[in-house]
Amino acid sequence: MDDCQIEASAPGKIVLTGEYAVLAGAPALVAAVDRRVTCRLALRKQGGWRFRSEGFASDEAFTKAALYQAPPNTIAGVARQVLAEADAPAHIEASIDSAACYRNGQKLGVGSSAAVVTALAVALRALRCEAPDLSELIDIHSAFQGGGSGLDVAAAFTGGVIRFQCRRAAPVRLPEGLAKQVVFCGEGAATAQRLAAFDAWRKGGTPAALRQLTEAAEAVLGRLDEAAGFAQAFGDYADALARFDRATGLGIFGPRHRHIRKLAARSGVYYKPCGAGGNDIGLAFGTDAHAMAHFAHLVRKAGLAAEPRFEPVAMRFSKTGARSLRSHASFST
Repeated sequence: MDDCQIEASAPGKIVLTGEYAVLAGAPALVAAVDRRVTCRLALRKQGGWRFRSEGFASDEAFTKAALYQAPPNTIAGVARQVLAEADAPAHIEASIDSAACYRNGQKLGVGSSAAVVTALAVALRALRCEAPDLSELIDIHSAFQGGGSGLDVAAAFTGGVIRFQCRRAAPVRLPEGLAKQVVFCGEGAATAQRLAAFDAWRKGGTPAALRQLTEAAEAVLGRLDEAAGFAQAFGDYADALARFDRATGLGIFGPRHRHIRKLAARSGVYYKPCGAGGNDIGLAFGTDAHAMAHFAHLVRKAGLAAEPRFEPVAMRFSKTGARSLRSHASFST
């Protein structure tokens, strides 16, 4: 094989509805977003593996030995999992840039680890002129994270807005006329810890709060035909998620999310945390662009007095999923 360079990228995601309920078989509504992780691979003639993480905090470089000693909850830990599972070549240089998934040194909560897994696995398969399948990517990320439904990997792989259920993704279209606003609450979330706590609470069953959350998630997907009905169903789902949070004690609605939700109610829009919850990212939907602009103004004003600050974030849904570009060159020795 000629020396070659592979560049691959994959988007982050936002969970619109279905978090936690998806682990009980419910459908989730997930959107890929325009915050992408980029991976560059180069075959080397010698020297084993070399991995570099760029864009977040200080750059870090790892040899193969150091990579295997990296903490599991780091980008290096994710890369180690992918390189091991995907049977990487003996001599390879990998560079990953995930800066777009961070803000002020904190993870935004848009599924950066799933995007890293997807981009790196797609790049490795492209070296062999192959493509990974979704199930393989979900398995790799689950081994790293210690579980999860795979919805974030599915969004990174397929792009667009998807209905995700039981490891299967299908594209859907949101109704016209929706206004939305993403909010970053300023702190990263501990996804793995909340998933473990959810499993301990659930004990393999379907308690009433989880059943109600499942029903609310299904109702949202039944209102994709028009904006007002969808927004109302989204608001009903946010209410169900709040009740579920109180029943489980998971802390999905952290103090900042609760405050921002009150600002949303004042503005006439609906707001909820996205994904595991805590104090990272949230999303508001409505049908009145002026009401949404007022909500964003209130969030920005309130966030200035907080430490760390919370703020509205410009973020678009992205139709483009994982993609790769291959070029031949003799650039690594």
